[in-house]
Amino acid sequence: MKLGGSLITDKEKPFTVKRKNIIELACQIKAALDEDKNLRLVIGNGAGSFAHYPAAKYKMKDGIKEDNQIMGFCEVQNAASRLNRIIVAELLKVGVRAIGLNPSSMMVTRGGKVKKFFIDPIIDLLALGITPVVFGDIVFDEKTGACIFSTEKILKEIALRFVKKGFLLAKIIHTGITRGVIDNKGEIIPQISRDNYGNFVKQINGAKGFDVTGGMLHKVNESLELAKSGIKSLILNGVSEKNLLKRALLEQEVSGTMIN
Repeated sequence: MKLGGSLITDKEKPFTVKRKNIIELACQIKAALDEDKNLRLVIGNGAGSFAHYPAAKYKMKDGIKEDNQIMGFCEVQNAASRLNRIIVAELLKVGVRAIGLNPSSMMVTRGGKVKKFFIDPIIDLLALGITPVVFGDIVFDEKTGACIFSTEKILKEIALRFVKKGFLLAKIIHTGITRGVIDNKGEIIPQISRDNYGNFVKQINGAKGFDVTGGMLHKVNESLELAKSGIKSLILNGVSEKNLLKRALLEQEVSGTMIN
């Protein structure tokens, strides 16, 4: 599941968290884990106004082309890690056994595509009953020097490798500040698939504030890629209704947009 950057930070104010939302989400996650002892989660938090800000400042989207962007690489990674530590700390406070994992320490890309991904710690931590918390990160790229790898892409790569290893995934849940994918009339689009995507693509917006990964449209496109492997995704607002995220984690019917 993803904790969206817009939900856990104020994307229009650099390095500003929405702590009340983070605490609420952490409490719902803890409640779901307590109710279903067999539930296993991989959490990914978005970068929000943390890593997106230095990424835009140093123009890191296309890799390293100037010497000062090496410092940009370091600042983006540091900002992403800072937000992850805040999320993990709040999860620990409510009793979720969580560990933060840096994708930049686990993967290498080449031309924006994953070349190496050491996924074993994630699998082993889950087996131990620990919840791994990854995040959108900047990673070393063999061609461009650096590659911004969104949380959606991280979760997609993990999910595809899980499926390849024979694990059964219930779904990927994306939480954000909207009730789902919203059409131009302000209504929730309940279901998106490759068959009806063309009907909605022009109605799907990008992201507000600091964001270098594409916002909602990016989320939908990555989810459709997962759908090709039989993995469904659910997009919702985790704090808009009482225990909405908890109910989604427990496989109960909730409002939102299903992508399959």
